[in-house]
Amino acid sequence: MKYYFDTSSLVKIYHREKGTPDVLEIYNNSENLIQISELGRIEFLSTVHRKYREKELTAGTLNTLIKKFLDDTDFRYETLQFSSLVSDEAEMMIQNLATQHALKTLDSIQFAFYKVYCESETVFVCSDVKLANLVKEEGFKILVP
Repeated sequence: MKYYFDTSSLVKIYHREKGTPDVLEIYNNSENLIQISELGRIEFLSTVHRKYREKELTAGTLNTLIKKFLDDTDFRYETLQFSSLVSDEAEMMIQNLATQHALKTLDSIQFAFYKVYCESETVFVCSDVKLANLVKEEGFKILVP
């Protein structure tokens, strides 16, 4: 099966939170294709550094998580690249959806990566309830761990 992971769910693979068992089930099945965006890479690194600053992680754990994540970006995930198609799609979504939905900038970019690069059977994995509801409302497959 194919999955696109938003950062809100990607972090759950590396840091135990509510929903971690669900995402680990997907991650541990090597037959599953997991796609992430370049934005997701940046957001992941920002998030784990924030968790370190807030004393949720030790320095050793932070370094271990980053090393494992970077290894996974090389060998486990398909990383989708920024393109003008993504920025154009994000801009169009903001113009068309933001008056009715609380669509944040980075969420629009994550959703745009999914819409531009992913096939219709790809499941959008997202723990951000507002974004997940919008993706579902737009007719796409969603999993909220």
